[in-house]
Order: sequence, then C-alpha cells, then structure tokens
Amino acid sequence: MKQTLTLLVIAALLSVAGCRQNTLPVVEGQVIDSTIYSVTLETPDGETVALSTRGTDPLLVPGVLPGDYVRVAYEVLPDDESLRAVQLDIAVPSSYRLVPGIWRDCTGPAEVGLVLAEDGSAQATGLPGLTLQDWSLDGEQLAISAADASDPKTTCTLLYYIEKLDADSLVVRPLSEGATRLALGRQQ
Repeated sequence: MKQTLTLLVIAALLSVAGCRQNTLPVVEGQVIDSTIYSVTLETPDGETVALSTRGTDPLLVPGVLPGDYVRVAYEVLPDDESLRAVQLDIAVPSSYRLVPGIWRDCTGPAEVGLVLAEDGSAQATGLPGLTLQDWSLDGEQLAISAADASDPKTTCTLLYYIEKLDADSLVVRPLSEGATRLALGRQQ
C-alpha cells in the first residue's frame, strides 16, 4: 500500500512537471556585432545586449550577420550576469544576405549585369570600360570598386544608394556623376 501511494505521488509530480511551461526570456534587436562565440544586439529601445553562443546547437543558433534583425531566446548563466543564446531566429535578414548573386537587366538594347559574389568580388557585363574588383555595403549604400580601363593600376569607387532590395530585385541610384541608375533582377 505504501509503495502504491509513493508511486501515485511520483506520477502526480511528474505529470505536473510535464505540464509546466518552460519559457525562456526573449530579446529582439539588430545584430551590431558577431563572432564565432557571441552576438551583440541593439534592441529597439537602444540598449546593447551581448549573448554567448559558446556550446550552442548551430541548428538552433545559426550564424548571423551585422544588420540581421533577430529574436533570441536565452538563459542566464550561473554567474547571474552572462546570457547564452538557446534559440535564435532571423526575423529580417541583413542586406548582406540579399546582395550576393547574379543581377541582370535585359530590358534595354544591351544586357547589363553585375555578379556580386559572397566573397566580396565583383564582375560586370554590358558596362564597357569598367572592370569591377569588389563590392561592400555601408548601410544603404553599395560601394563597388573598379579599375580604370586605360590604367588598371588606377581604381575608383562607384557609390550607389540602394532604392530597393529584395530576393528578386536590386535597384540602385548612383551617388556620383556619370554613373547609371540600375534596375536589376536576380538571375536564377
């Protein structure tokens, strides 16, 4: 009888423990820095939050890039100060995730295109006299460095304001004289 009562009490405790919600605190914000072992966010309130990613499951806490807007469930570590990410979801991807690719405009008399590689290198088609070298982002500006066709040792930087960027289109307006506005579609 005593053994049956003990088993009933244990079963009741386990069922109550099984129903208890284990919710973790959550923070949202834009990634302002990330390393292999940490991610730092700026919250909508302007606060900076640093979270450890050491020892986390990469399927639950994937790598992030500056500019990604993320939602992170975290736990407080035993020192009561450090936070460790348990699950990270990228709510809004950074432009760095969208820009790399092959972009084409086939609407004009000649095809114009850009190949913006993930490693930062760049190539152009249909833009005579322009040998592209690399590209980078600075906020909403796309910077493309190019070698001068007449003197390859001389380079210039073409600055474009990104008017539109999504998975299928890239529209950039030049910030310098002599450059052309480009409305490009992603080549599949």
